[in-house]
Amino acid sequence: MMHMTFYWGKSVTVLFDQWAVKTWQGYILTLIVLFVFSVVHEWLAVQRSLFLTTSSAGKTSAVPSAAVSDDTPEAPLLGGVVVQGSRIGINKSLESLLFGIKVGLGYLLMLAVMSYNGGVFLSIVAGLAVGYFFFRSGSAAPSFHDPCCSS
Repeated sequence: MMHMTFYWGKSVTVLFDQWAVKTWQGYILTLIVLFVFSVVHEWLAVQRSLFLTTSSAGKTSAVPSAAVSDDTPEAPLLGGVVVQGSRIGINKSLESLLFGIKVGLGYLLMLAVMSYNGGVFLSIVAGLAVGYFFFRSGSAAPSFHDPCCSS
């Protein structure tokens, strides 16, 4: 039966029945793997932000929709902004891939925390904190301008 409260111990099943650990060596290895996955999760967040800032330059041009010919693709929800070239498709695909990997990894980490093992919880939180420290805090953080929240 699955635990529904936090517990401490080396016996834990993480995510899959095949990832059932009963020894101290396996438990420590599991905590290290989850710690690394957590750091990678924060690194992916930074990589996506960097990709967004580098790919946003020259991404679209603000051409009024009246000046658009019939064969030019148009983004109607963006108020007549015209999409230039097929590179936008590649950038959007890569951005979506990074987002999907980051979100998928985040959900897997959340499900691992739901094993309710105290060591697993602390390992994931520590990995996220270390990843944040190295990749997102202070001067290491990329300067990402969000046009929705500009003041």
